[in-house]
Amino acid sequence: MQNHFIFQIEDACREKLLRYTENMAQDERSHIRDSVLISNTDDSNSLFQQIRQDILKLAKTNRTWNKEYPLKFIQLEKRLQEKKKRLPIITFQELKHISTEVSEPLRDDELILYLKFHHEIRALLYFEDLPEYIILDTQWLADAFKCIVTAKKCRALCIKNQQNWKEFYHKGKLHREVLEDIFKEEEVMLYKHKEHILNVMEKFDIIIPIKSVTNAASGTSCYYVPCIVKAEPECDIYKMFNVTENNCKKSTWLCFNFTFLPPHLINHVIASLCMKYEVAEVGVVQQEDRQNTSQRAIALFRGTAVFELNKTSKLTKLLITTCPNVILIQILEFGRNFIIERGSYKHIADFVADEINNIISTRFKMTNVKFVKKWECGLTKPESVIGSNHFCAEGIKEYYCEKCTSTHEFTDEWSDLQSQTLCVSKSLKK
Repeated sequence: MQNHFIFQIEDACREKLLRYTENMAQDERSHIRDSVLISNTDDSNSLFQQIRQDILKLAKTNRTWNKEYPLKFIQLEKRLQEKKKRLPIITFQELKHISTEVSEPLRDDELILYLKFHHEIRALLYFEDLPEYIILDTQWLADAFKCIVTAKKCRALCIKNQQNWKEFYHKGKLHREVLEDIFKEEEVMLYKHKEHILNVMEKFDIIIPIKSVTNAASGTSCYYVPCIVKAEPECDIYKMFNVTENNCKKSTWLCFNFTFLPPHLINHVIASLCMKYEVAEVGVVQQEDRQNTSQRAIALFRGTAVFELNKTSKLTKLLITTCPNVILIQILEFGRNFIIERGSYKHIADFVADEINNIISTRFKMTNVKFVKKWECGLTKPESVIGSNHFCAEGIKEYYCEKCTSTHEFTDEWSDLQSQTLCVSKSLKK
């Protein structure tokens, strides 16, 4: 009877796990190696021994497993552990000096090898593109990030920078003056190394430099802080920018279809676009002191953004957003005399594709993440786009859209002027 009751509980747990994972993509489910059901009333030594064996088996697949570790590294490691108790960050030159004081000094190439190895196992942080400093205490860096992205208490202390603080909260726009206000309230070590902290935050797209002629002319620097901006648009993006059939030409959707789209990938793509184009602004109504006031807010949201492709006329905008496992981009052309032609936006398609490849292959080494480029009718609402049509060499002049239930012309605006053209997917031809 007891065993029957246990089996019932186990079956219920497995059923719950199955329901939890049924909406996952196949690539996501492939990361689930096994499941273990543990009782909170009965300790089973054999079960925990099996867990230990599974952990050991998984650890052996790690790149650093069973790697030879030079004995001279141990001496430097002990010295740095003592140093870490007093200093969370040191210069490369200081580390180099310490490495020569141990009984078996490290050569320059050995020191770099030491840093790369310990960075890989997260014992410290060393970036080859930011080599001036080595962060010994990773929690200290996390606290430094936190003091910026959660800054609130400083606002009441900084009367003269109130306007910049308002921009920080309403637009996610971080001015240098606000950064100074934040760091002055923190420990001396943070203020001393603020430039390196900002460089690391910029490296991981926690803050994004604003591309602006005004900033360049004045010599000041500003950043966007994506986690400060609103979670999602308050209304339809088309409605927000007054996109209608009469005043705007919409390109077809260019779709980057993934078998599994890592949630953070879109943030890095948006960050890359922020460094190339200006983020569009839109009028919104804010409520302050029980009164409605009109504000200009940036069109930067979680997973969605709009950019100005022509920052003078503001007639051409780039919309980027996501659907499940798809990154979508579309051009919104408000120019009355502009004609969308074949290859008009190929340079944008190439830029986004190159950035995605760089992010998944070079920056974060997500070797299992793959995508294919597809397209869909530009009249389709963003939330309904799935990327139905493939790019191929078959030239067509029009296609039948099953969602619109009508025939459309196409201009092949995303493709190469000489070779690739659009084609309707096989599923639509059947």
